[in-house]
Amino acid sequence: MRTLPFLLLLPFVACTGASKDTGAPDDTGETDTDTDTDTDTGTPVTARIAWFDDMSGMDLSPDGTRAVAQRMSSLAGEVLFLDTVTDEVRSVTTLGDATRNLATGLSADGRISALYDTPVVEAGLWTEATGWQDLASPFAVGCDSDNGGGFDLSDDGTVVVGLLWDVCSPAAFRWTEAGGVQVLDILGEASEGSTNAPANRASVVSGDGQVSAGFAAYGPLDRSPTRWTADGAGELLAPDDRDAPGEVLSIDYDGSTLGVLRGYDGYVWTAAGGFVSLGRLETALPSDPVYVNALSADGHLAFGGVGSEFFGLPTAFVWSEALGMRSVQEVATAAGIVVDEGYWLTNVMAVSDDSTVILGRAFNAEGAPTTFVMHVPADVWER
Repeated sequence: MRTLPFLLLLPFVACTGASKDTGAPDDTGETDTDTDTDTDTGTPVTARIAWFDDMSGMDLSPDGTRAVAQRMSSLAGEVLFLDTVTDEVRSVTTLGDATRNLATGLSADGRISALYDTPVVEAGLWTEATGWQDLASPFAVGCDSDNGGGFDLSDDGTVVVGLLWDVCSPAAFRWTEAGGVQVLDILGEASEGSTNAPANRASVVSGDGQVSAGFAAYGPLDRSPTRWTADGAGELLAPDDRDAPGEVLSIDYDGSTLGVLRGYDGYVWTAAGGFVSLGRLETALPSDPVYVNALSADGHLAFGGVGSEFFGLPTAFVWSEALGMRSVQEVATAAGIVVDEGYWLTNVMAVSDDSTVILGRAFNAEGAPTTFVMHVPADVWER
C-alpha cells in the first residue's frame, strides 16, 4: 500500500472518528442565553451552541451563515451544507471514496474546494449549478491514482489552491477562474539521496485570493512553513530551521497574518513581527501539538485545538495577543452559553470573518465525536 501521497494530501490537523447517524442535526443542546449586537451588521446576536452528529465540519462561509461538512458514516463521501441560522442540513454532493477524498473549503456563494474521485483523486471545484469541475493539471503523469487536490479557496470562490502531482513529486498550485492553473515556485530541498523535487503544497489562501501558504519539504524536514504571492513567487518562513517540521494551517483575509504549527508549538506569523508563540493552556502537556486552524479576518484572533485525539483529549482554544490562549469552552461558559453536560469542545476548524460564528468538533457525553456551531456576540473573545 502506497502511503506517501495519501499523507501529503491530508490536512495537518487532528481527525475524528465515526458517530451515530441521526440524519439531522441534534439541537437539543441549543441554549439561547445572551443577546448582544454584532458590531459589523448592527443585528442582534444570540449566544447559542448547536450539535450535529455524524458530521465532520470542515469550513464556514465568510459571513458564518453556512458550513460545509462530511457525513462520517458515508463511504461515498457525502457532502452536506449546514444552515447555521436555521440548523437545517442538506445533502449536496459526494466525493467518492471517503478514505481518500475530502471537502476542504467553502466560499461565500457556496463553492467547495476538494479532493475528489473521477476515478483518480483530482483537485476539484464544486458549484451547485455545474457540479464538479476538474482543475486540470499541466503534468502529463500523476502519482498512481492521484492527480491532485484542492485545499482551499478565496472568499469569492474564484481562486483555489492545493497540490498537483508531477509523477510522484507534489507541486503547489494556484488556480484562477480567469487564468486556470499556475504552478507556484518550487521551494525547499529534497531529502538527501532523493531524485524527486521537494514536496510543496499550498494549504490555504487568503480571503482576497492574493496570498497562499502551506509547506515545502526542506532537506531532513518533510514540511517547512511557506508562503506564495499571487505572481507565484514564494519563500520559506523559517529558512534557518532544519529541526522542527511545520506548516501554515490558517490565514487571514489579506494574507498578512498566518497561523503556523512548528514542531509541537503554535504561532502567528507576520512579516513585521515574525513568529509569535501562542503558548499553551495550563492543562496541556509540552508535547501536545497546537493546531492553529482558523484566524479572524483581521488576524488578531486565532482558534484551533491543543492536543491530539490519538493520544489524549484535545481542547479547543482561542488566542489573542492581549489575553493569551484560553479554552473556548470556558470563555463560552462565562458568556452564558450552556455546553451540554459531558460534552467537551476539542477543536475549532473555522471562524466567520467577524468571529461571531465558530465551527468546531467535540466529544459528546457518550465519547463519540460530533460537530458544533457556536454563535457569540462580537466582544466575547475580548472579555
